[in-house]
Amino acid sequence: MSAKSGLQTLPSIRGLTAEALEADAIREQRRTSLATAQQLPLPVWRRTDLKDFTLDGLRPVYGSVEIEASAAEQGVYIADFQTALEQRADLVVRYFGTAVKSDHNTFVAYNAALAQDGIVIHVPRNVELAEPIRVRYQLPAGDHVIFPRTLIVAEANSRVTVVEEFRSDDLESYGAVVPVAELFSNDGAEIRFISLQTLGRNAYQLGAQRAVVGRDARVWWLVGAVGANVQHMDMEAALEGNGSGLEWYGFTFGTGTQQLLWAPTVKHIGLSTEAQIDWRSAVADTAYVVFDGMIDIEKGAQGTNSDLRDAALHLSDKARSDSIPGLEIDANEVKAGHGSTSGQIDEEQLFYLMARGLSREVATQMIVLGFFSAVVERIPLDDVQERVLELIQAKM
Repeated sequence: MSAKSGLQTLPSIRGLTAEALEADAIREQRRTSLATAQQLPLPVWRRTDLKDFTLDGLRPVYGSVEIEASAAEQGVYIADFQTALEQRADLVVRYFGTAVKSDHNTFVAYNAALAQDGIVIHVPRNVELAEPIRVRYQLPAGDHVIFPRTLIVAEANSRVTVVEEFRSDDLESYGAVVPVAELFSNDGAEIRFISLQTLGRNAYQLGAQRAVVGRDARVWWLVGAVGANVQHMDMEAALEGNGSGLEWYGFTFGTGTQQLLWAPTVKHIGLSTEAQIDWRSAVADTAYVVFDGMIDIEKGAQGTNSDLRDAALHLSDKARSDSIPGLEIDANEVKAGHGSTSGQIDEEQLFYLMARGLSREVATQMIVLGFFSAVVERIPLDDVQERVLELIQAKM
């Protein structure tokens, strides 16, 4: 299947009015979100520099999504976001904006108002999709902004895998991708979600993703970033159900003057929940990468078992990274830990490899690939493993 084709461009952000929005089942919510977005200032983030960025001159463009999925079976519903608004408005209205609140920040509010490109997936109870669903978003040119919206609902005891990628060529002038993803893994269900950012020069990615996990349900989540000038992604997994679980992996490779930030939070809410978080980042030239992670164990979340690890590899003296793993505990029967390491390549490792005939460049590449292997080897899809390795190798 494929999404609706053909690009459609609206007036610039500053020129938007409520009349520019389509009349759909969530029209009033869109109007409210647009008013909220236009009233909110741009976020002021300590570690994300937006001083050279403005939304005013950007024009929203639609038709940027491509979807690859097997024919729907066993009642599975898969459609681009705009089609879902026409065909399954009840589903969209029920979940839209309930995981990621529309007033989270300016960018999320604009997404809530303007999202048309995106995907809506509903998997009925006891159904397992054998093949992954693949989604690609293409930012077509500078001076444009796209608002992808991902909504995945896995009913009780169902299984689904979704792979999305945000792409662009190098842009002559800056443009933006403002994505929002909402994942609902209901009781006993499992969602495997992979989200890759491979945007070109002069692109910004500024968005939010959140998963809500039910009783004995699971989410396997991978995010990766190698592109864009600037990225800031707020993410959260809410382990609401008793016995729910999360495996969360991330990788970042910053070069040139890139500034790439991930801000993942795990909220342990139910009883006997488990989470494993492992992030790997490499940084070269004068790039700057940030991991701002948090484990939040709420009151009453007894039996929690949670661990957060982050490692950063510096490939130049001028590269920077900030690792900010946090832990907040408001329960007394828990097992939780966090840790962070950073540093340059060990010269002894390089010497050992070069003594066996490898050039310094090849030896460095081997060490970098080995550094990322802890994440890459956990990817359950062979073609995605290959894609991630290609992205990492291309950065070297």
